[in-house]
Amino acid sequence: MEMLNTMLLSGGFWSNIIDFFANAIVNYGWAIIVFTICLKLVLSPLDILQRTASQKQSRMMRVMQPELTALQEKYKNDKVKLNQETNNLYKKYKVNVGGMCITMLLTLVISMVVLFTLYSSIRSYGNEKLYTSYGDLETEYVQAEEYAEAQTDWTQEQKDEYITLEIRNSYDELKKQNSWLWIKNVWKSDTNVSQFVDFDDYADHMGLEGADRDLAHTRYDYITGAIVGDGSDVNGYYVVIIFAVLISFLTQFLSAKLLAPKGQKLNMMNKVMMAVIPLTMLILALTSNVVFTLYIITNSLMSAIISTVITLIMRKIDKNKSDKEIIMQNRKIEVVEYSRNYKK
Repeated sequence: MEMLNTMLLSGGFWSNIIDFFANAIVNYGWAIIVFTICLKLVLSPLDILQRTASQKQSRMMRVMQPELTALQEKYKNDKVKLNQETNNLYKKYKVNVGGMCITMLLTLVISMVVLFTLYSSIRSYGNEKLYTSYGDLETEYVQAEEYAEAQTDWTQEQKDEYITLEIRNSYDELKKQNSWLWIKNVWKSDTNVSQFVDFDDYADHMGLEGADRDLAHTRYDYITGAIVGDGSDVNGYYVVIIFAVLISFLTQFLSAKLLAPKGQKLNMMNKVMMAVIPLTMLILALTSNVVFTLYIITNSLMSAIISTVITLIMRKIDKNKSDKEIIMQNRKIEVVEYSRNYKK
């Protein structure tokens, strides 16, 4: 995982793709939403295969449950015989537990690789965007200051007004890409933090020391003050974070309800997942920028939509198919296979 993550980061794989969408859409907030939808659609065949297999296996397990219960009661004191008869029962009903586990594992591995490499990439790329965005503002400030100082007939007040106006104009251009709805900077979290890069982080990144660092700090105070004015410098209001947790919980709840047989209550594992996964998403959202949090939300919504559609389609197909028909279908398969073996 670490090697793959390094390769993707060093090659700028994810950042290049996100930039492609941002250049087409202009705004990084909307770009990550469209990108996530496209990515989910690309990976959806494997997801559909896994969910379809789960639905079929769940239906078949319900059909064979009475026989399985009878075996457990009959051989409750003979574990070896119970395992043998259980395996024979799985073969009878064509239940391939191993195949389903492989599909689920493959889907899980791919999902985890995408999640963690994308998280690292967006985190690294987001920090770089914070540095370069503020660097552009600082460059604009220096150029505006040099031009204003060259105007000998201007008063100091006029010079300050000109510099402030140029900084705000430059900020408005950056805001077209980096803001999203109420959020001022998508490369920071949707919390009450400042929308600007932390000065110490920026100075350390640029390697500023001594007088250069003091001069840069003076410029930083002027630039941020020119943009914020007397207003509050709050990047967001936790709305995206709360929404990410709610969507994560509802997705887990919906998935558990759809996969569970009718009338069956949620088991302990499903209840644990409904608590652990939203908590994990809360931690990720609080420690990540808005771009990654929007990825989490969009990915969860797409997963819920795909899962619901698959379940409704399969229920529509099986609506008029009784459990008895499923048993007879499997018995026909067994007869055909027996005939083939007999001819051999």
